[in-house]
Amino acid sequence: MITDEDEVICPECEHEQTITICPAVNVTTDPDMREKVLTGELFLFTCDNCGFAGFAGYPFVYEDKERNGGFLIYLEPDCEDREVGIDGDIADQVIYREKPMRLVPDINSLKEKIFIFEAGLDDRVIELFKVLTLTKMQDDDPEKIPDELRFTKLDVVDGEEKILFAAFREEAFLGSLEMPYALYQSCVVTGGPIWDVPITECAAIDHQWIMDRIKAEKETDEDSCGCEHCGDDHVCGEHHKKT
Repeated sequence: MITDEDEVICPECEHEQTITICPAVNVTTDPDMREKVLTGELFLFTCDNCGFAGFAGYPFVYEDKERNGGFLIYLEPDCEDREVGIDGDIADQVIYREKPMRLVPDINSLKEKIFIFEAGLDDRVIELFKVLTLTKMQDDDPEKIPDELRFTKLDVVDGEEKILFAAFREEAFLGSLEMPYALYQSCVVTGGPIWDVPITECAAIDHQWIMDRIKAEKETDEDSCGCEHCGDDHVCGEHHKKT
């Protein structure tokens, strides 16, 4: 386990203090750290002045080299970038050109990615699954429709494989949602060319990412000529719409 020091400001009394942080863990070599990450213990601090207990946000790398082929998740609080590199000694150890490298903005997103990859699922497909699920719920009571779904686990319920989500509305927990795993498999097919989009560095694969991909695919379809003589380049001089 790598340790360092960082300065935090208490959100209650604005007291500034130095705390010991852990900027990176490798749960393959240090498996006990997994539970400390998932419970939030690793990020917990207590204010020396007022006793406030909360989570310290700082750049953090979570690495699992073995489970389901390995994956890496980089937590950078409130990061506005969509893709980032990793600087320093860590970068020399975590070159994952053929494995998932993900960027997340908060601890809850970090935990969700861990659960997804440990379940052997594709987080891109999960994001499409979420969008389609929420879209189908639009005809229900608007006050009860969640505005966010977070993957929790893949499980067997009454003999059927299910994907379980925690449902939230305005950050308030509404309950659990069970969806057939078969629908996830359908999303793999539905996504089509989306999965061919190259991902480099640590990428933010989230609601915005999947919506951007859906929009790009829709625009590609609308701009496609469909003319057997000129393909998609419109060399015939006409602006066609694909039918």
